[in-house]
Amino acid sequence: MIVGWTGHRPDLFRDPALARARVESAARELSEQATRFLVGGQRGVDTWAALTAIACGVGFDLVLPCELEIFTRDWAASDRVVLVESLRHAAAVRVAAGYSERNQILARQSDLLVAVWTRTAGGGTAETIDLARQAGTAVREIILEPSDTAASAHGRGI
Repeated sequence: MIVGWTGHRPDLFRDPALARARVESAARELSEQATRFLVGGQRGVDTWAALTAIACGVGFDLVLPCELEIFTRDWAASDRVVLVESLRHAAAVRVAAGYSERNQILARQSDLLVAVWTRTAGGGTAETIDLARQAGTAVREIILEPSDTAASAHGRGI
């Protein structure tokens, strides 16, 4: 079974540590059934799922929405280092032609899409969930409380 992951960046969760714990718990549970994970490379849920895959010995494919330098240009150096480390452990790395194509790959090439989010609409997580449902992909939602700034978040990958 291919398990895809989607979800918010850490700052959109009221309790980012709880969000990470929930991702890690779900990833450890699913690692027993998964042939591989499929992650999108974003900070937060994608990163936590990839790191848990590494720890559990589950292969994973990384699907970036654009070239690494463009994708991470506004990231903190510490976040970029974690992504680069994940790239070295990935079974495969693909670069999609944008966020929507990346989200389509996650939605359509997964047997199960795990969405860890706050139900904050308008971003990549909501789009990926919608695409998965349209494709008939099973979706497992883990709903957490949003941060005070989540409703005003802008940009892709939320």
